[in-house]
Amino acid sequence: MTGPSRRMVLKLAFQQNRLPPLQTLQTFSVVAETGSFTLAASELNLSQSAISRQIQQLEHYFGCSLFQRHTRKVVLTEQGEAIVPIVNGLLISLRNSFEATRTRGRSLTVRMPPTFARRWLLPRLTDLHGRHPGLNITIDTAWFARPTFGTGDIDLLVLYGNGHWPGMHVELLLPEKLTPMCSPSFATSLGNPARIESLADCVLLHSNARQSDWTLWLQAEGAYDLTAVRNQIFDTQDFAMTAAASGYGVTMGDMHLARQDLESGTLVTPFRRIIESGYGYYAICPAREDAKARVSDLLNWLVRERPT
Repeated sequence: MTGPSRRMVLKLAFQQNRLPPLQTLQTFSVVAETGSFTLAASELNLSQSAISRQIQQLEHYFGCSLFQRHTRKVVLTEQGEAIVPIVNGLLISLRNSFEATRTRGRSLTVRMPPTFARRWLLPRLTDLHGRHPGLNITIDTAWFARPTFGTGDIDLLVLYGNGHWPGMHVELLLPEKLTPMCSPSFATSLGNPARIESLADCVLLHSNARQSDWTLWLQAEGAYDLTAVRNQIFDTQDFAMTAAASGYGVTMGDMHLARQDLESGTLVTPFRRIIESGYGYYAICPAREDAKARVSDLLNWLVRERPT
């Protein structure tokens, strides 16, 4: 192969394998969000013509139109909509990776269920920052997202479960203790003392569709056949407890997560029986020594805060 021909082949191979410039991806993300070249230019402090050129460059790379141009706005094409989540995910990952490097490892991202974050972690953040002032915590409540624990991803995961996650380092944070809870005014409708059969006339509030928490507690009371007049399902225990505090019905609440509401009297426990479900909230990270060392300050604090 001659010299010029070889150079042409190498050039074509480079063009096929190269990635689009990062600036064009950021511009695409902002245009997609604003629906306007003009607004994107203002947000990125660029000229409108520069925005247009970068979008054209990206369209040339993908070989298709990413936007439909109208007089005062632009609208994503089908191809444009398909790459929006890819581009945004890439930009978020890069931003998190750069931030982790910039702060020299003192910035951690922790993913946890919303109820645990609001009812257990948030009231204790002041203590955490007081003990570890140089530690910056990003709280991520997308508990349904599958973690990789890689660079730019989360560092520690808090999950509800039975503690069995093979290959991971696992620490128990909160063992689940369950009992019915309701507002003080609602409790009067259950009798004095409260009667199990009164629950049949109530709205029972659930934070899981299987209603397994209520089943466990009712079985412990020997009420195998109790059926409530209505069942209301929420996607978090926090919502269920908030609804109970408003007087809507009776929820099966965790004694640890409801601590503040119980102490303030917003919620009461009309029945004496408290059961341990065998489940709870656990902190999880890879079992590698470097992964455990990275979260050691936070993990040690979480374990120290575990109720005795």
